[in-house]
Amino acid sequence: MPWRDQPADLVYAPPAYPSHDYRGEGEIITIRCVGQVVGHMTRKDGDWTAIGWLPQPGLSEEAEIVREIVEDILRRFARDGRPMVDALAEVLNKTQHDRPVTGPLDGFRHPLADD
Repeated sequence: MPWRDQPADLVYAPPAYPSHDYRGEGEIITIRCVGQVVGHMTRKDGDWTAIGWLPQPGLSEEAEIVREIVEDILRRFARDGRPMVDALAEVLNKTQHDRPVTGPLDGFRHPLADD
């Protein structure tokens, strides 16, 4: 069989914590930077097996730095095999945030999520 090009090159994906399905009730933590919403961290059913991080688009320069800090903490802790609860604690220690609230996650559903 003749050699054919691959449709896409294989790429490296950094380790990450699993995400949940954004359906039903869950805990929502709003991350802020000087009052501007940077994004929302979510978890479902009080369970520490999956976490969601949904950053807001069109952030200011300062808020963009906070977004990068959050994503760096999540990547680094996942890479090192550290528990998700430790990553969340580190994010909350380094950022300005609202108290966790319980509410429907349906409105936070990622637009690329499967139906």
